[in-house]
Amino acid sequence: MKLIITIGLSICQMFSSCSANTTHKSIVNRGMTETQPDLKEKATQLKKAYQKLSSSPYTIKYQQEYFDAFPNSFELFNHLFGYTDKEPLGEPNNDFNSPLKNEAELFVPIFFTLNGIERTKYCNRIIDVSINARWYADGVNYFQHGMQEKVKTDLSLFLELLSKRSEKEAKNFWYFYFDSPHPIKEMPEELQKVKEIDSKMFPLIELALKEVQQAWKE
Repeated sequence: MKLIITIGLSICQMFSSCSANTTHKSIVNRGMTETQPDLKEKATQLKKAYQKLSSSPYTIKYQQEYFDAFPNSFELFNHLFGYTDKEPLGEPNNDFNSPLKNEAELFVPIFFTLNGIERTKYCNRIIDVSINARWYADGVNYFQHGMQEKVKTDLSLFLELLSKRSEKEAKNFWYFYFDSPHPIKEMPEELQKVKEIDSKMFPLIELALKEVQQAWKE
């Protein structure tokens, strides 16, 4: 009877250990929900859409297909285009590689050439990807540059859409807007006027800039 109990306890400990390892891996990978096959499928879908769009960039149908295939969150964006061995994706994982890391220079900028997508939907997608984003080289940097240019040319719409988000989400968006290894020291002129346009949004923009400056100082 003692032998049976001992074996039972050993089995329980084994399953407990496996469960702990699984939990640790999920923490290390920051709750990644996309499996590698899923990402490969999404990468394939985006590649096909890119081929169509690049061959006929003004075709609305192809623009819509590319827009639909493009990531709708920073987590998915970075899993497709980012680095797996450095921040912000997570700890090294030899079993996982970003499927479109080498294509980021082509695939990300073309997203910002789409002019046939309804403006509100298009700007909301930019906001969705920018929330919780952090600067990094290559793919993330290309996206940040594109979103900055779109904000400058369509500031009023972005302010309107961000006013419908939570303060936390809005501040996260502006944090990414400013995030850089060499943060600007002063509020840019194009955002100074937000003080007159949206008195609630401007303090969040100021706070985001200060947090970026502090983060890169440490």
